[in-house]
Amino acid sequence: MRFFFYGTLLDGGYNSVAAWLHRRMELIGSASVAGVLEAVPDPEGWYPALLDGEGRVHGRLYETAADFGAEDLARLDAYEDYDPLHSASSLYLRQTLTVTLKSAGTGTGPGDSACQAQAYRFNRPLPAGARAIPHGDFVRWLAEEGLAPFGG
Repeated sequence: MRFFFYGTLLDGGYNSVAAWLHRRMELIGSASVAGVLEAVPDPEGWYPALLDGEGRVHGRLYETAADFGAEDLARLDAYEDYDPLHSASSLYLRQTLTVTLKSAGTGTGPGDSACQAQAYRFNRPLPAGARAIPHGDFVRWLAEEGLAPFGG
C-alpha cells in the first residue's frame, strides 16, 4: 500500500507516531498532489490541512512494509482522527489520490510519473487562525515562519 504524506508524518519525524511509522514504510521519493494547503493552529503546534483547490501540495510518497496490516492502518487512522465507520465526523478522510512522483531532476518534467496512493484530506471547516500555505510545502512554511509542528 502506498501513502502520500505532506505534514507531521513525513520522515524525519516530528512525533512518536511518525517515528514508528517510518520503521513500517520505505520512502519512494518526493511527490505532490493537486490541492491547496492550510496550516491549522493547535496548542501542541501547527498541522497541515489538504483541501481541494487549484495548486500543488508537496510531500513524499511511501510504500508500506510487506507485513503492514490492519492494526498498523488502524493506528495511522487514529492519529489522523479518521474513523472509517463514522467518516462524516472524522477530522480527516483517508482517500485514494493521484500522486505525481518527481523524477530525479528538480521541478516537474517529462520523467515524472503518476500513481495512486492513500492520503489524508481535511474534512472540517477551517478553524479561526488557519493560514494559507501558497507554495504548498508545510515543512518549508514552518521553517519560514519559525513555527513548531504539532507534536514537535
